[in-house]
Amino acid sequence: MKKHVALTLLVLTTLGVLNAHVDIERQDGVYFLGYQGKKHDVLGAFLNQTNAILRQCGSVHVLDANSQQAGDALSAIQNFSPPDSRNARLLGLQQQGSWLLAELEFSTLNPAVVLLTSTPQGARIVEGAIWSGTTAPWQSANLIRRYIQGRAPQAPPELMDCFDPASALFN
Repeated sequence: MKKHVALTLLVLTTLGVLNAHVDIERQDGVYFLGYQGKKHDVLGAFLNQTNAILRQCGSVHVLDANSQQAGDALSAIQNFSPPDSRNARLLGLQQQGSWLLAELEFSTLNPAVVLLTSTPQGARIVEGAIWSGTTAPWQSANLIRRYIQGRAPQAPPELMDCFDPASALFN
């Protein structure tokens, strides 16, 4: 068999197999790669990798769960929507200047990521800058970063860029 015929058959066979098993699906204005009945956020995975390489986290500090700022943030969150918010457990807390980004788990609520500001009187939740719930089929970190930054454009982009979710529901 001639090389060009064999190459043409190989390309056609490969395209046929891909067409039978791989789909490109659109959902909420975003394209997902469908494979074996599952959607995969290829663009989100690419953006997460790009973020991990390019971000500058020198001005973002991870705070200890026993720090005063952590206590203030947890108190503000626990008092936000009682009684369910009272059992919030801090998974992570990052600070840049007066801005705080907290990731939490609850016993009766979905995990959440909350943007707060720190004041001398304590921490205050930034209105509307709360993510709660699942992110499937999107890559969670990229989706949560974009959502909170869109709700609070005045928040430092470095703080958002340096957020990596810890909750099992987000990963």
